[in-house]
Amino acid sequence: MRIKFLLSAVLLLGINLNLSAQNISEKYQHFLTQPNGYVAYRTTEAIKVDGILDEKAWKDAPYTESFVDISGEGFPKPRFDTRAKILWDDDNLYISAELEEPSVWADLQLCDTIVYYNHDFEVFIDPDGDGHNYFEIETNAIGTIFDLFVQRPYRAKQRAFVTFEWNAPGMQLATHIDGTLNNSKDKDKGWTVEIAIPHKAIAAEFDNYYKAGNYLRMGFSRVEWQTISDKRGHESRKKDMNGKFLPEDNWTWGPTGQVAMHMPERWGFVYLSDRVVGQETETFKYPVDYPIEKLLWSMFYAQEDEFNKTGTYFSRIEQFNLVDKEVNVLPKGSILKVESTSNKYEINAILPDGRIISIDENGYIWKRNKK
Repeated sequence: MRIKFLLSAVLLLGINLNLSAQNISEKYQHFLTQPNGYVAYRTTEAIKVDGILDEKAWKDAPYTESFVDISGEGFPKPRFDTRAKILWDDDNLYISAELEEPSVWADLQLCDTIVYYNHDFEVFIDPDGDGHNYFEIETNAIGTIFDLFVQRPYRAKQRAFVTFEWNAPGMQLATHIDGTLNNSKDKDKGWTVEIAIPHKAIAAEFDNYYKAGNYLRMGFSRVEWQTISDKRGHESRKKDMNGKFLPEDNWTWGPTGQVAMHMPERWGFVYLSDRVVGQETETFKYPVDYPIEKLLWSMFYAQEDEFNKTGTYFSRIEQFNLVDKEVNVLPKGSILKVESTSNKYEINAILPDGRIISIDENGYIWKRNKK
């Protein structure tokens, strides 16, 4: 690649910073709320994937927080409750969800159709938390599956390579309806989802991410439509006076800050505990590097804004208007550096222990050792 220009700037902790303008932690605070954390315990009990959550392991497993509006604070509380649970063993990651629904509706039956045109439940998994190469699995109330692999988020400057034909190998998925399907004349309680995802389904090469002590980045989403019923009680998506479908509700395990699920940095942290569910408990702790990664993500959002406004990226650290409370998350002696060309950049946090944590214009975040 012909580099038109290369600029770099270095920030050593302790330099006086510009306080005259709004700092980025304030400007992008809706993208910087702390993601949820969850301790996934091991199960020694066999899980029968039938959509009925009657195993003791499920009863002992903790719930996630109830889902919220995807846009975050200030937006309406979801009309119906949604919660999930997670377990794991050496072979599978197990996910269950309970969706309150007074009128269970689903009519899409073809695998890999666009399932979110029905009410649906969605799972997102980024195995190593790099913001790229993640997996999405969707289902409606009758168990129709839409599963795909995404190379990079759709926002990336380089077009994402999305594999709709990816089918999670060995995955088991079942749903159970507590009520009657497609009959709005009575009142239902809702529906449940149960999924077992083998480690090989989300493996990179032969890597197994199901190991005690590992963190998975995971997002859960529920799409809920406004519907209308005919005289027989059959439902369909409601339209406005111009014949356009009314917008859907997006309810998620923790907000992303905007109506977009493909923001892996906003998904929750799932810690794989070595403790057996129902026997011992463990307090969730965020990864030690999370504050540094959060700083880099705030700088990523600033770069996105700058490029959209001017067609160029910041090339000097001073342009980010960082304040002491933002850079103080870095260990003493760290160096913050940005290298920029006309349409690319890399921000590096060089740590005293020799590690480097980096982020680029595609939202790819990675770690390496200084050579």
